[in-house]
Amino acid sequence: MAENLKISQAQTQEENIGEYGREHNEKLQVLARSLVAGLYMLVRSVKMYDPENAVFQKPLHQLQDIINQIIGKEGRLELTGVKESFYLNSMLVKVDLNSIENQRYLLAEMRGKDVGGFTLTKPVTVPELKNFIWIFAKEQSGATEEDGLAGRKLLNMRVARFSKLKEKLNKDMDNPGDLKVDRKKYAMTIYARAVFFLTKYLESVRAGKPINASKALRLVQDFVDISYEQKTHFLGMTTMRRENDYLVYHQVNVSLMCIVFGAELGLTKSQLRDLGYIALFHDAGMATLPEELSTKRGALSQDERVTVQKAPLISVRNILMEKGFNRSTLLRVVTTFEHKTDFGTAVRDSRGNIQMIIPKTNLGVYSKIIAICDAYDALTSKRPYRDAYGPEVALMLMWTEMRNKFDPELLQVFMRVMAIQPVKVLSKRQQSLSVSGL
Repeated sequence: MAENLKISQAQTQEENIGEYGREHNEKLQVLARSLVAGLYMLVRSVKMYDPENAVFQKPLHQLQDIINQIIGKEGRLELTGVKESFYLNSMLVKVDLNSIENQRYLLAEMRGKDVGGFTLTKPVTVPELKNFIWIFAKEQSGATEEDGLAGRKLLNMRVARFSKLKEKLNKDMDNPGDLKVDRKKYAMTIYARAVFFLTKYLESVRAGKPINASKALRLVQDFVDISYEQKTHFLGMTTMRRENDYLVYHQVNVSLMCIVFGAELGLTKSQLRDLGYIALFHDAGMATLPEELSTKRGALSQDERVTVQKAPLISVRNILMEKGFNRSTLLRVVTTFEHKTDFGTAVRDSRGNIQMIIPKTNLGVYSKIIAICDAYDALTSKRPYRDAYGPEVALMLMWTEMRNKFDPELLQVFMRVMAIQPVKVLSKRQQSLSVSGL
């Protein structure tokens, strides 16, 4: 299947946005993000000030300029809130991670006033925008109609009622056949874009000048959004791999598995984005190893083992070379380094079988999740020195011979996620898991 997946620059531009099918357009994305940000600021401000206040003059004129640019470019403007996202002229608006909460606030305020979005086919005026913003004023309790509020009518803008939009979406969910096909195609497109980006990123790592990894944040955000509804699509895609591009496919596959696995553990969407982003680059340092070493048959010499053990440090160095340092960067550094650390020390019986595991240190949850997904994908991948193991064999090896490397409770959950019956070791009482420490 992987042999038929050709990754090229052209393919990354053939996006299918779920049920809407509008391709990605970066110039329109910039305007769309500015539109959402402008609306957010105005809706927040109208909770404190009267829209006639002078404080609104500049942001209203800025929003007018953005809207009229979009209309001039597209001939129309249609902004719609669907679930936790906005669509502009049927294109998904991809906001930065730092703006996610602002977007959620704006969506909640709009839905609270029964506003699902709005449309425009002619340039908008500041007075009309002001009438639209009045809808969200704190003291406003009147019903919102298609042409706005009574006494503050809209001339060219048309409000889409959220109640009607929700009704339409519910009907679409009752007939999800075409939607599922589109979602699957879109998931394939995201996967292809991730492979393409990782290929370029690892080339830059080999050259000693890593490109900005943050460009992949939007890819990871797409992974999270799609995997919430289409888990089987992503788990199916992790079987795609080309032996010559092992490291690229390995990192993308591990990122996908971590997101699906983390969702099963109850992580929030923002935590899944962090986890998936870290996992996408978890083994980037391996790209600097000589090819003959990464494909060597047989045991490694002491010097070769030392070289391989330096790979996580190179991955960490690449993170530290990026601009800025914050809590998120620190989390990436710690997780990238410690995911290679064994969970515990194995206590074996006289036959060499593991009898118990003594935990070594308090590893982070992200590190333990990546360790499991990393090992599973490596075992189920064909390498020059061995054939790929089947899923059942790989998991059994992880539960027996490699058991000291993983948190046993997390490993049992992972086995359930991968649709394999877990080995019955822990009681039902012991199988509960808390991730509140993140």
